Amino acid sequence: MTGAWVAFGFVIGAAGATVGVLPALGIVAASVAIAWGFACDERRLLVTSLLIVLGFALGAARYAAWAPASDRVVQGQGKILWIDDTSPLQRLVALRDDGRLVGLQVDGRLELLTGERIAWRGEYRVDRTRLAGIPVAGIYRVAVADVQRGQPEGVLQSVRTWVRATVLRAVPEPSGSLALGILTGDDRGLSRRTRQTLREAGLSHLTAVSGWNVAVVTAFADGLLSALRARRWIRSLAILVLVWGYAALTGLEPPVIRAAAMASLYVLARWRGWPGEPLNTLGWAVVLVLIVRPELLGSLAFQLSALATAALSVGRLLVAGRRWGELILLPVVVHAAVTPLLLARFGTYSLVAPMANLLVEPVVPWLLAAGLIALLGGVMPWLASAFGVPAWILGYWIVLVGDIAGRLPSGAGKSMPPPIEWIGWVYALAGAGTLAWIDRRARAP
Repeated sequence: MTGAWVAFGFVIGAAGATVGVLPALGIVAASVAIAWGFACDERRLLVTSLLIVLGFALGAARYAAWAPASDRVVQGQGKILWIDDTSPLQRLVALRDDGRLVGLQVDGRLELLTGERIAWRGEYRVDRTRLAGIPVAGIYRVAVADVQRGQPEGVLQSVRTWVRATVLRAVPEPSGSLALGILTGDDRGLSRRTRQTLREAGLSHLTAVSGWNVAVVTAFADGLLSALRARRWIRSLAILVLVWGYAALTGLEPPVIRAAAMASLYVLARWRGWPGEPLNTLGWAVVLVLIVRPELLGSLAFQLSALATAALSVGRLLVAGRRWGELILLPVVVHAAVTPLLLARFGTYSLVAPMANLLVEPVVPWLLAAGLIALLGGVMPWLASAFGVPAWILGYWIVLVGDIAGRLPSGAGKSMPPPIEWIGWVYALAGAGTLAWIDRRARAP
């Protein structure tokens, strides 16, 4: 659990450097006290304390030396997350490339799609407010002429364009855009109604490419190369190339970077014969990614991805291989882990999300496979429609489940968002207790 404890201390140290040192030191002291309560022996307590302090010092040093982007920047680029075109001034929420959520007020009208990349230039004002419940760091006031759509057409962008056109041609809506979102994270084609349906049912994460997609790519590549009896070092190198190639194809979003780093560490550990522990690998991946790209600490996508992966690892320890537990308990554990963060960031909750995820998660791997089949159909246009039928059926099921779950009375709603400091303490104490419990469980006679 070395990597997990170092990452735990690293995140606390990073928060201390950006928010305040005294609260961070209080969390460290409380975490050591919790570890002491679970410790089997004094030696283990000493090692755990040193790992937390080491991670804390590393995180504090990295973020003390990091110079974030100026709040006065007049230009930026990023990905559109939300569009409101009901007012005379079109308003957008974008994830800027430095990891900050910002709002844009556009004087005029832009024919844009959610998920599209844009670059802009305009007057910037720091205004920590909310647009459609989404907290933003500031607001840009821009004119239509100061917004540029899309990205330069390169090899990767050409491949993404071909994949998008092929899947949407083979799979009717709303399943086509949903299958494309699960394949590459490109969910621009989802209608406003479908997007709202998925959000209310707690299913909007399905189109966010994350660790699950990278795990599928890793497992597929590993199985294929094993069947071909490739040498170990060739197999490891090929998996790394495929994983990072897939990450580049999907746009190098924060969750994909974290997942690709985690997969790379896993492949390296297996190649060298080191023992593999998911939480340990996740911890080292988080530290590595945040050292290279410190701005991702404030990225909601990165936070949710790391939390969900950690919750899955802990949940699998709780169910201990029981199939019914994986089907029923794991969605509840993951949803419980991310709900405090969602409450703090958006003030929203969903009581139907565990049930909806229970009904659709077994279908998602098959939809990914069906999307790949539809993509193969693009090579043979006369079979494209037939190849797209499985993806259409599976995608329609997901939308239907979301529609029914979203209509249940009081299934989702808004509440007063709790202070972010309270949420930080909840996650820190729960994380320290969970890691200490796992340590003790691993050393129990």
